Amino acid sequence: MKTIILGFDAFDPRFFENLAQNGRLPNLSRFLSIDGYRRLEVSNPPQSEVSWTSIATGLNPGGHGIFDFVHRDPKSYTPFISMLPTKRGLSGLKFVPPFSVDTFFDQATKQGYPATRLFWPATFPAQRDSLVMSIPGLGTPDIHGKLGVGTLFSTQKNIEDKIQKTKVNTLHSKGKNRYYSVLEGPRHMKGGKTVSSSIPVELVKLDEQRAQIILGDHSHEIVQGIWSPILDLIFNMGRFVKIHVITRAILTSFTPEINLYILPLQINPLHSPWPYATPPKFIKTIRHSVGKFLTIGWPQDTTALEEGCINDGQFLDLCESIFNVREQIFINQLDDFREGVLACVFDSLDRIQHMFWQDRLDIIEQWYIKLDRLVGKIVKKIETKKLNNVRLLIVSDHGFSNFNQKIHLNRWLIDNDYLVPVENKTLGNLNAIDWESSRAYGLGLNSLYINLAGREGKGIIQPQEVEPLTNQIKNKLLAWQDSRGNQVVRSVSTNEEAFHGSLTEYGPDLVIGYSPGFRASPQTGLGEWEKFSIEDNHDHWNADHCIDHSTVPGVLFSNQGLANFPKPSYRDFPVLAIDEELESGSKSPPPTVTNQDDDMLEDRLKSLGYL
Repeated sequence: MKTIILGFDAFDPRFFENLAQNGRLPNLSRFLSIDGYRRLEVSNPPQSEVSWTSIATGLNPGGHGIFDFVHRDPKSYTPFISMLPTKRGLSGLKFVPPFSVDTFFDQATKQGYPATRLFWPATFPAQRDSLVMSIPGLGTPDIHGKLGVGTLFSTQKNIEDKIQKTKVNTLHSKGKNRYYSVLEGPRHMKGGKTVSSSIPVELVKLDEQRAQIILGDHSHEIVQGIWSPILDLIFNMGRFVKIHVITRAILTSFTPEINLYILPLQINPLHSPWPYATPPKFIKTIRHSVGKFLTIGWPQDTTALEEGCINDGQFLDLCESIFNVREQIFINQLDDFREGVLACVFDSLDRIQHMFWQDRLDIIEQWYIKLDRLVGKIVKKIETKKLNNVRLLIVSDHGFSNFNQKIHLNRWLIDNDYLVPVENKTLGNLNAIDWESSRAYGLGLNSLYINLAGREGKGIIQPQEVEPLTNQIKNKLLAWQDSRGNQVVRSVSTNEEAFHGSLTEYGPDLVIGYSPGFRASPQTGLGEWEKFSIEDNHDHWNADHCIDHSTVPGVLFSNQGLANFPKPSYRDFPVLAIDEELESGSKSPPPTVTNQDDDMLEDRLKSLGYL
């Protein structure tokens, strides 16, 4: 077995086909001549963590148990991030794996082959007994246990009024050209209370372009508009306890105000408080051979760009550096590859398309060309190493589409008398619901749940009422049009239609496939609502893929041709990768959150890039 897999998150087939037709992607176009390219059927819903897990297992979400970015505890209606379930142990809160079924990586090791998985989503925390060499991807938290927001230090007054998610700290004057503040670190217990650790921050202006930043005991010179290298910081948490973190900083302006932005504080993989990689010595080898890299699952800081903490060029520079270091790590592993499975997910394209799809196609094209060049390097490397009979697979988890209008699903449910607030409020969330009068609610980006008696904590719908109710909601959703007469929802699937496997009962009752141009609002993802059911999207985040799955297919390339797979699906991927179908699905229920701190839960959810 010799399988190399390149995962290109959000590589869109229509965009590829157009560029290939114009001769812009020569390396990927060679697969066309050997019948080695197909559009790939992706999971329903077409969300990254759902789709990559379906590809890795060959299973429908009903088999592996990840149904949406946001799941809920039906008894309390409490939302939680599907990729970061937790439970309370003797040593405090800890993360648990988001799914328990085998992947083709696991199966390869059971057959005696080595398997390496780099930056694959939904693989945090590391499973210590796993034989797969692994660095986790999307879903890896920052040092606070969140999905990560950074900190903006500024001398500008009232700048926090313009910022919603990013932490804002004031830079106080400390004499001529000197400023100070505090960087908050992980929280810990002190005197029976939860307090944040911190380190002092000092900025010394050297000239009109340069400054010295002092973070605790570390001093670094930075140039305006240029990212610092990865910085190692240490927070003291009490006697004998220190937390090591990594981050990067950028000085975005000097005049008329000083603005210093610091990325989310991230796990130092050599000193992680949670199981990070397998085996532990694997990450040491990577760091020794390649150097430092950002560890958070969403390292491309779309939130900082959305909120104006960094500009387009600085965001693109960050994406470029993340891509380059992943390429170095992958090439490092390829140099030693002899047999087994080696895979790496490159996800910067997804983040860039979210932010530039509608108005900067030149940037998008550059990234497709960049990925094409990477394929050329890998093919040449394989040929140079004389790896006979190696199979090279290139796959994406979904395509892309416009995102012009936000859908506040719970407002629609309120307007149609399916969801009843305690008071007639313009804004609200699931804590303000009269559940004894409510029949359905939205939570997550594609999910709708029935307020089912015996399952939901205050459920009122009896089992025999579910089918007629879901059919009624389905028909109304499919008939929903915006003010221009456009169909808002393209498809609605019942639980039985969408999911297959032993865990289907834990999935939503309806999966909503929005039409291209529409997507659930961030508020819908959290179970909230606004004044109107449809809102124009004016955000920098102007494109997406969490819509009807048939409208955003992925791609599949194979150097061995795809004659035997005329219409390939995620279900086929284990066979493509290791010539073997995997087991039918998990026999354990999907994990949930237990004893979660409410403040931490809200912080985790609000830090979601998609929310």
